[in-house]
Amino acid sequence: MRYLLVTLLLTLSGCAVQPQPFSVVIDPLSPSSIRYSGEINPENVTLFEKLIANAPTRIDSLIINSGGGDVFAGIRFGGLVYQYKLKVVVDKVCASSCANYVVTASDDVIVKSGGLLGWHGGALQPFYQSLMLSEKQRSEVKLGAQQAEYITHWRKAEEDFFKLIKVNQTVTVLGMMPELVDKRDAPLFSYDQQTLKQMGLNITFEGEQATTSSSGEYVVQIFSLSPDVLDMLLIQHDKRLLNN
Repeated sequence: MRYLLVTLLLTLSGCAVQPQPFSVVIDPLSPSSIRYSGEINPENVTLFEKLIANAPTRIDSLIINSGGGDVFAGIRFGGLVYQYKLKVVVDKVCASSCANYVVTASDDVIVKSGGLLGWHGGALQPFYQSLMLSEKQRSEVKLGAQQAEYITHWRKAEEDFFKLIKVNQTVTVLGMMPELVDKRDAPLFSYDQQTLKQMGLNITFEGEQATTSSSGEYVVQIFSLSPDVLDMLLIQHDKRLLNN
């Protein structure tokens, strides 16, 4: 329950893991690449869109370092990555909305050695996938009518996005499902390369997948799921959606 509550509060406040100085520039050493560092929000994504649209040469790569941000800006960002068919390079961190929408939108992702890739939930996580929260739960997370409307809008936008990019939307929420959440021991979750591939993602890691921050804090738990276990989890997820 602890991570469910934390995730919901993070989501409704914008899904950013931590504030970062923002910059978006064409890489001076590689004019076909854009470097994006910092929060994902509408203003920053607009600057990215203007930069890629007006770049003097064709942009084919995005080098990103972001702890996340606004979910709708993230979906828009991911749409641009998909539209321009960008290769994505995770420099130091790509978490939350960055993992949900930027990484998933690319069919060629490289995570640099030491780079962190982590999810902490999405619009379909079991805790509020149908908005059928008890009064006590609503009180715990301070979820009112406005937030419920927000989640409904987010859920539709996210569903449309994943249909567009042809990636299994459940990648954003597996670590929040009852079958796995009790095994969680880190605020973020990720998957090994084979599990990611089964979910429709092509992600290459330089060296071992990182689980700790630069300061040595354990922040990402990696799940390795066999095809049978993954199928079981997806079936359970689909049943919950049908029942709600």
